[in-house]
Amino acid sequence: MKVKYIYSACLEVETQDLTILMDPWFTDGIYDGSWYQFPKIDPFDYITKPDVIYISHIHPDHYDPKFLKKLFKKFGEIPIYIPDLKNNFLKLRAQFDGFNTIPIKEKCLGKTRLVIQPNYTDSLSDIDSSLYIFDKSSNKSFLNLNDCIYQENLTTSLKKIIAEDTEKLDFLASGYMGAGPYPQTFFDFNDKESLISEAEKKKNKFFDNYTKFTKAFDAEFNLPFAGEYFLGSNLSHLNNYRGNPDALEVKSFDPKALVLNSGGSIDLVSKDIVNERTKGLDQEELEKFLIKLGPKKMKYEDEINIPFTEINFIRLLKSALIKASSKCEYDKEYSFLFSIKEDGTIKKRYLCNIHSLAIEEIPLDEKLEINYYSEIFIDYRYLFGLLTTIYHWDNAAVGSHYDTRKHPKDFYSREIVNYLNFFSAI
Repeated sequence: MKVKYIYSACLEVETQDLTILMDPWFTDGIYDGSWYQFPKIDPFDYITKPDVIYISHIHPDHYDPKFLKKLFKKFGEIPIYIPDLKNNFLKLRAQFDGFNTIPIKEKCLGKTRLVIQPNYTDSLSDIDSSLYIFDKSSNKSFLNLNDCIYQENLTTSLKKIIAEDTEKLDFLASGYMGAGPYPQTFFDFNDKESLISEAEKKKNKFFDNYTKFTKAFDAEFNLPFAGEYFLGSNLSHLNNYRGNPDALEVKSFDPKALVLNSGGSIDLVSKDIVNERTKGLDQEELEKFLIKLGPKKMKYEDEINIPFTEINFIRLLKSALIKASSKCEYDKEYSFLFSIKEDGTIKKRYLCNIHSLAIEEIPLDEKLEINYYSEIFIDYRYLFGLLTTIYHWDNAAVGSHYDTRKHPKDFYSREIVNYLNFFSAI
């Protein structure tokens, strides 16, 4: 068995029976215009013709329909395996994009066993999955955890699956950082002290998640990977405050960590390692790259041309409240205050109670006296696109497209975060 690293979450595993390509993302400007890759590569310099493609979940740094079409044009149509989820948003999205995906739980191809294990958290927003591969010909095993967050039930299930084939996992690929909007969109950019402090906390939190997985599976080799990107356009100034470290930092506390350059690989039988990465990114070249991204526009800046005054936000917000209420997993009092901007200036503020479904326009200078709410600062064009399902709230958050101020500051609820995934008028 041979494992090759391409970029971010894209890996290639070769067994005696087949070559499996995983999560190939190579289209810049995903998350509605905010995510870019650096250093830039031509993926076809490294990708071998795959027999199977595995897509772990629907996020655009894992499911890239534009690149899949390029892949099919070069190599012909290839089977796409996806997790067999209860709510299979990925299958529906891929079908809309013209792809026939195959949800599987387990499949044997020759002497190669594939198992796709979803990471269930009992939420309607569950999307993540992991992939286990066992090659009977070489007696080698591989586990790709993608973006899975540590949970006992997931590790227990995967250990049982692995134990059916081997006593020792050979290779573990695990995320080591979080690609979400926190802390860079939750604090005033002028409050550098808080941004730096929270970014460090976030980094250590995801290092802890990585360590829990590596201790649980005790593989011979660990690959810290996935979530490798930079924010572009008018968000470039946030890059240093995301809490996203270089994978090389993992080597300081994990002696089994293997960091590879694009195209780097390891043969799990001979233990030969090719193109191991030992140096960090060229910061001077990165700075030049980010400067070039500055003039690029976000998708909503090009695609939404309706004047602010012609949009009935109260009607749209009311419809979104009614629709999302049927999916609401939070049973306590909570509100969202939408501060809607045009040309960077707040024009309207609407307070939306997720339980009473009441909407109230709030004066621009009024300070709220309620206890639990989030204020969302967002461009009116993007909000219109989100409410009309042109765009999706999860991509908006991960893409760092809007700012959030939580009240109280330390309040966190996964159910509240998930609520916005269903907040649309259509």
